[in-house]
Amino acid sequence: MSKLRPAPRATSLAPEVEEIPLGVRRAAAWSWRMIVIVAASSLIIWGLLQITTLVIPVLIAILLASLLTPIVKVLTRYTFLGRGAASGIALLGLLLVISGMFTLAGRQLFAQFADIQDKAIAGFQSLMDWATSTFQIDDTMINAAIDEGLEQLQQYSGQLVSGALGTAAVLGNVGTGIVICLFTLFFLLSGGAGIWRWVVGLLPPAARVPTHEAFRRGWKALSAYMRTQILVAAVDAFGIAIGMVALGLGSYAVPIWLLVFLFSFIPLVGAIVSGAIAVLLVLVLNNWIGAVIMLAIVLAVQQIEGNVLQPFLMGKAVELHPLAVFLGVAAGAMVAGIPGALFAIPLLAFLNATLLYVVGRDPSPDLGQDRASRDHFASLVRRTPSTATAGPGASVLGGLPAVPSLRRASRRPAAAAPAAGATVPSSAPAATSEQAGAQAPSASAPQPAVPPQSGAPRAEGPGTGEGDASGGSRESDA
Repeated sequence: MSKLRPAPRATSLAPEVEEIPLGVRRAAAWSWRMIVIVAASSLIIWGLLQITTLVIPVLIAILLASLLTPIVKVLTRYTFLGRGAASGIALLGLLLVISGMFTLAGRQLFAQFADIQDKAIAGFQSLMDWATSTFQIDDTMINAAIDEGLEQLQQYSGQLVSGALGTAAVLGNVGTGIVICLFTLFFLLSGGAGIWRWVVGLLPPAARVPTHEAFRRGWKALSAYMRTQILVAAVDAFGIAIGMVALGLGSYAVPIWLLVFLFSFIPLVGAIVSGAIAVLLVLVLNNWIGAVIMLAIVLAVQQIEGNVLQPFLMGKAVELHPLAVFLGVAAGAMVAGIPGALFAIPLLAFLNATLLYVVGRDPSPDLGQDRASRDHFASLVRRTPSTATAGPGASVLGGLPAVPSLRRASRRPAAAAPAAGATVPSSAPAATSEQAGAQAPSASAPQPAVPPQSGAPRAEGPGTGEGDASGGSRESDA
């Protein structure tokens, strides 16, 4: 008897691969996967940058939809309005508010334009006098500098004309973007849930519910960011506008309020730019002492925003570290300029809440589970066709009954089944299906079963032991 020996274990790797350390192989596996992810992300970003005229309005519409969705829900729940009518009213209200603010600011600016022009000329002349007396600059040097500037303008007049044409094209793109944004916003408000369910329905069944729940957390964080950002921007704008009124420039308070409010949506950079414009305006319209006072007001407002409002309001809404905010804004500005800086923080807030739910750290456990969407996705799974469970007469497509063939039946006669013990010659013609149906049943054909009498015991159904046993014995006898 031969001694049993264990069979040598088959190796799945080549010898030259086994010589490589396991850590190096794992690092290589992670490396090429990361390279593929980075390459795919870069390709997606490059493609989006090619259609910024379409992408930017859609992103703005998404931000506005996260802000207006609660208003649409209130109108739908507590009034007789439907979803579409409530969305239209919310959109119309937004347009009225925006157009009203711009109209009021524009009217004040046009009314004070002559005053601004005169004071700007006077301020420029006083600045030139101060520079002439301080740095000992005579009029000849100033006139030579002005003449050189005019020559440069004439030399580059062609580029200026092309720049003006480019500005006209940009204005056309802005108009197109506004139309795209309004249409997208209306459909997101009226049927955004249906659009999202359709998108999730394209995913594999096992990933639909987790993806939907993660998206709900991200959408809540995005909505909280928009509400908090509007509150912070309004506080900044009111603080600087009150400073303008205190300095005797109340007629410019509304334009400055609107300017600071809009620039506050650009993190880190917007507050600095809007504050600098306010200080320069006070310097031109008033004097340098008023400009210094306005600078102190701007710094005080920004300190209150950064040390009080941002930690308590924005920190709870977004839960992002200040370093993440700074790096996100810098990266967005490097990739896509001002739009990148504008959308960086909302995108980070959305991704942060979504990824926290994916890794098992639910940022909003109070949301619970969306049962309606879960039932909807389950109904999609039930409607999915299955060839293994399809019975006779079921089609593979959509679980619908099979459609009978439209081709004409064959005229060739079908061979009849031979009776027990009988021999049918191969040359004997068989009756057609119509003739076989018309003929009377032969003696050798099986007779129909006779129903049992009323007094005879019946076999029990498939839930009792006796019926199962009797049925099983009959089947075994047969």
